[in-house]
Amino acid sequence: MKYKALATAELVRPMLEPLADKIDFDFAGYSIDHEVMPRAELKARVADVEILVCEYDTIDAEIFDAAKKLKIIVCCRGGVKTVIDLDHAMKQGVIVCNNLGRNAAAVSELVMAFLLDLSRNVTKTTNLIHDRVITTDVRGKPAEYRDTVWGLDNNSPFIRFRGRSLAHMTLGIVGCGSAGRQVAQKAAAFGMTILAYDPYVDPATVPENVRLVHLSELLAAADAVTLHCVATPQTKGMFNAETFAKMKKGAFFVNTARGELVVEDDLIEALKSGHLAGAAIDVTVKEPIASDCPLLDVPNLLITPHIAGSSDDVQIVGTRMVVEALSAWLEGRKPPHCVVYV
Repeated sequence: MKYKALATAELVRPMLEPLADKIDFDFAGYSIDHEVMPRAELKARVADVEILVCEYDTIDAEIFDAAKKLKIIVCCRGGVKTVIDLDHAMKQGVIVCNNLGRNAAAVSELVMAFLLDLSRNVTKTTNLIHDRVITTDVRGKPAEYRDTVWGLDNNSPFIRFRGRSLAHMTLGIVGCGSAGRQVAQKAAAFGMTILAYDPYVDPATVPENVRLVHLSELLAAADAVTLHCVATPQTKGMFNAETFAKMKKGAFFVNTARGELVVEDDLIEALKSGHLAGAAIDVTVKEPIASDCPLLDVPNLLITPHIAGSSDDVQIVGTRMVVEALSAWLEGRKPPHCVVYV
């Protein structure tokens, strides 16, 4: 007899093959068309399944009450409290696992892309070329240098947009969890000096090349600061006018975590005043960002539409974690990344 599973999360299906002898998967909802399943359909479909692999569906008391046979949920997200009623799961004896850290590699890659872009003026100069601001039909350099730089005076792009090498920079990581540690790993490969602030982290999990410091020391020393902490009442608005003022003049700021961590008006002021040389954000307080948002008028600010965790690697890692969790459960072991275990 096989267990019946409903999968509404986006998974790499061939990777589920090791479970095929014991689990029959039925795919629906987001896993099919990237649309969250209508609530009535979800309620009907969970009625006879023992296993639920979900991602964006809201699993509240009503859904739990309809899922009388449900034994385990694997939610393909890091934080699950907003979509799963954990108290009800405990009450009904349903194991709940998450995919903590599944997008850490993807997030860290975008952070490094931001740092390289900001420090080497990639987007800035690309836009100036496309807008025909720094193009010209007049040739003003000797013929023998025609295959080198665009110009030989102080107004040439080679001089005006001289970049900063990451190897000579100190990176400050606020939040040294899965994503923060992966950023540290990649930053080390570029030769960066790495500081981190995280009052909750176990020092034993921090890489050897990362020095844990107080936030004030990190802000004063870092040439670039990147955020990798969750939004809580304590962290909401933690980067504000006072915080930005403590950062080094000319530093860069990166946020791929949560928009609520930042007071956006204060970030705008820090950029417009020139105290910060540039910033890159993948998240904003209100998403999607409105067309009249003041952030859009800040020239030294890179903005992407919450895509840091969007990479094929996320589905690969997430599916691997689903297989690991369900394999452990089938063998009678406690699955990894349990948030509810009964």
